[in-house]
Amino acid sequence: MTDQLTVPATVLANIRRRWPDIAEPWAAQVGTEFRTLCDRYQATPREVLPARYGFVTAVDTPHGPLVLRSSPDPHGADQAAVATALANLDAAPRVHEAVTTDHGTWTVIDRVLPGTPLSQVAPATVDPQALFAPLAAMRDQPPPRLGMPSIFDWLRERLEDDQLIDLRPGTTIAPVNERQTALALLDDLARGHAPALCHGDASSGNIIASGPTHWAFIDPRGVTGEHTYDVAVLAIRVTAAFPASEIRTYIAELAQVSPARLDAWMAVAQAARV
Repeated sequence: MTDQLTVPATVLANIRRRWPDIAEPWAAQVGTEFRTLCDRYQATPREVLPARYGFVTAVDTPHGPLVLRSSPDPHGADQAAVATALANLDAAPRVHEAVTTDHGTWTVIDRVLPGTPLSQVAPATVDPQALFAPLAAMRDQPPPRLGMPSIFDWLRERLEDDQLIDLRPGTTIAPVNERQTALALLDDLARGHAPALCHGDASSGNIIASGPTHWAFIDPRGVTGEHTYDVAVLAIRVTAAFPASEIRTYIAELAQVSPARLDAWMAVAQAARV
């Protein structure tokens, strides 16, 4: 691909396991496509950034630092659409371009600095209002595209999978009775639900520092849902650091969600090990 930058072996192995039919065609073309984008943006490659299922690189251009990201995910175009919608709400970096090829989707976004993931920041130094402000901005926003997959279906599949291997670090598959309770909660949450904008993967590794006080949400899943689910996923991480009983009420106020609905979504997310 270049003399300096290649797809990390761990990323390629992950892609081969998840999408075995398209992994090799994607890997064969990603280098050529990367060079084409670098030429288009007069970009100088700097480093490969951490990722699980994509080739993500930081580059410098005459107009500022960018991130070029290629993913073979069949829903890559949906992910790009969500990223653009989030950027329009100032909840994510600006998207300059999304390009779908025969083997995947490239997105070109602003590189935010310092870009430190929330997972690497001392919890006591984080302003909760700033952290949840992007999620509050997502409230009642429509989905960016028609026909996108639903977070409800994705969660239901996880809860029904007795052999689930894509688990949150440090967890094992939830007991059957916990998953059955979560499935019933999910059915209740689905009643009267209207598809809306949803990040779908608001884990602490996908929330990065943008300047001294702002937080940007990157790498969305490319689904519809509701922003309370995203709040719940983040709340699981926050309550692990701050277990005080009143923290959930405070989070609900900051993110402008129903406390009861937040509790239900947190139980579903916990059982699904997201």
